[in-house]
Amino acid sequence: VSAMAGVTNQLVSYTKAFSNVSKTPEHDAVFATGEQITTGLLALALQQLGLKSQAFMGWQLPILTTSAHTNAEIKRINPKKILACWDKGIVPIIAGFQGVNAKKQITTLGRGGSDTTAVAVAAAVKADRCDIYTDVNGVYTADPRIVPNAQKLDQISYNEMLELAAQGAKVLQTRSVETALKHQVLVRVLSSFNNEPGTDVTGQLKDNIQTRISGITHSPDWVLIHLETPLFSDAMQRSLQKTIEKANIHTDTFSIAKSKVNSKISFLVPKADFAKTIQALEKDRYYPNYSNLTVDPDYAKLSIIGLNLLAKSSISTSLCNIVNHFNLPSYLIHTSPTRISMAIKEEIITNVVQTIHTAFELDQKNESNTTELMAAGL
Repeated sequence: VSAMAGVTNQLVSYTKAFSNVSKTPEHDAVFATGEQITTGLLALALQQLGLKSQAFMGWQLPILTTSAHTNAEIKRINPKKILACWDKGIVPIIAGFQGVNAKKQITTLGRGGSDTTAVAVAAAVKADRCDIYTDVNGVYTADPRIVPNAQKLDQISYNEMLELAAQGAKVLQTRSVETALKHQVLVRVLSSFNNEPGTDVTGQLKDNIQTRISGITHSPDWVLIHLETPLFSDAMQRSLQKTIEKANIHTDTFSIAKSKVNSKISFLVPKADFAKTIQALEKDRYYPNYSNLTVDPDYAKLSIIGLNLLAKSSISTSLCNIVNHFNLPSYLIHTSPTRISMAIKEEIITNVVQTIHTAFELDQKNESNTTELMAAGL
């Protein structure tokens, strides 16, 4: 189980009143209490219904983790106590989001960590399936809040779900999908509020899907940085990438536009990392070789997620053509078989997402056997 809505945010605010640091054992001791409350309450609720139940905190099983406080990773789970409960007809209620490290300190797994706990427990007990109940009916082709005609997918592959989670979709935590992929756990995403069929996240799709777009997602609060130089070289690019990686700044593949006299390197960085990025760039050995640095704030990253996307060049071409209709410069940031990402101004991102969703006929698709029909119509 996870914490109740809003509880973790409240716990975080408590710690901020006393500390500017954010990744200590004491922080985890506070953050983990949200799940402890729901674990105990759910066990009591089941007992009131006449069901035997027992509450377990992460340290009681134990759920062993690394020592990266507030962002620990599960190393292994001992299923012995869970299996013993089942043998006695007892329902075990397990606190998600938390574990214990080798020093016997409470740790937490980062936002959405209860999903990861659920998948890891399912793997530990060799469950046939892991059902995750959340506030949505499943995985959609876009955020239904901004695309009313978004369709729910019956199935989605691990790789597609990983990309959706990493690029802003908040259905499942990225690490939970990575855990499912690693242990080949079938995950079913369901709604806590109705009995509608959900979405299966799996490695075995029903049909032999060759090419498809499964969804569109976006994330706000990015800054687009441009560097210009008449002396561009591969060494400069390698140095630039190494500088950014060393500063622990998340960015996507660079977009490089070359001409006979000049080259422009463009890349996105999170708005929260902008100041740190500029400081890192100024320390790059080739920084004096850049003739100009410009910044475009208020960008969003739009991502098309699917299977074998590079097999059809018409997908990238059509995507660029759609964006060009808005008379704004577009920057292709990343291309891979499962993702094509672009930098789009935040002020028009909703309109662009809706337009692309309709253009690729995702409004009409809610079946898992979507094949090359989409690409053939472009």
